[in-house]
Amino acid sequence: MANILFKKSYLFKNFKRIPYDNLWNTKGIFTTIRLIDKPPRLLFLKEHIIFFNQSLKIMNINFKLSTTILNKQFKYLLNKKVRYDHLIRIAINNTKISFSIRKRNKIFKSFTGILVNYKRPNPELKNLSYRRILSFMKLINTSESEIILTHNNKLLEGCTTNIICVKKNKLFIPKNNYYFGITLKFIKNHSKRKVYKQDIAIKSLSLFEEIILVGSGKGIVQIKSIPQIKWNNKSDIIFNELQDLYKSYIIK
Repeated sequence: MANILFKKSYLFKNFKRIPYDNLWNTKGIFTTIRLIDKPPRLLFLKEHIIFFNQSLKIMNINFKLSTTILNKQFKYLLNKKVRYDHLIRIAINNTKISFSIRKRNKIFKSFTGILVNYKRPNPELKNLSYRRILSFMKLINTSESEIILTHNNKLLEGCTTNIICVKKNKLFIPKNNYYFGITLKFIKNHSKRKVYKQDIAIKSLSLFEEIILVGSGKGIVQIKSIPQIKWNNKSDIIFNELQDLYKSYIIK
């Protein structure tokens, strides 16, 4: 598992420090924000905070995340002279909030996809019901493989990513039953190409030239193969295009 460099937990009503608890498999939500550069900055911070607070309302958790709270946690911890490539995780349930920082693993550009029949509980939220997800991830090298969740023979999402399928240079994403992540929203809002929503059947994947994974931790990577169905990528045109788009944002 990840080497956590910093971790703290609090009772969020009064911010009393308590022993660290990652809060997995409790009723709550989490988000992962990429920390980069020298001096350090958090990618898509505004978007993460907005969606995190919207999710809190849906879960009926009486708390509101803010940049002030994050500054109190990390302002004096982070060194302005260090170049970062780390991930910050924020998790919250009905009583506790937890913060952690871990170094971002080296990510390969091309991944092997592994299909698994599983739909997360309440999948539209990045919720903490992650027991099955964590058990899947323990079985793979997450730097070069991704578990792709399916349901009723349709693609949903990766364990840590969203999925974009490419056919004739058009971008397709699943209709529903997955978390619509911040990186995917960035692509949808900034790519020159329209993103189409449709059910993507496993049996139809042979019609797609590219399958691309996007997320806060992995950034933009491509699936090179899905051995179970003998699918192999046939192009990298859109992958390169989306990588350039993402890099144009993070390299400022």
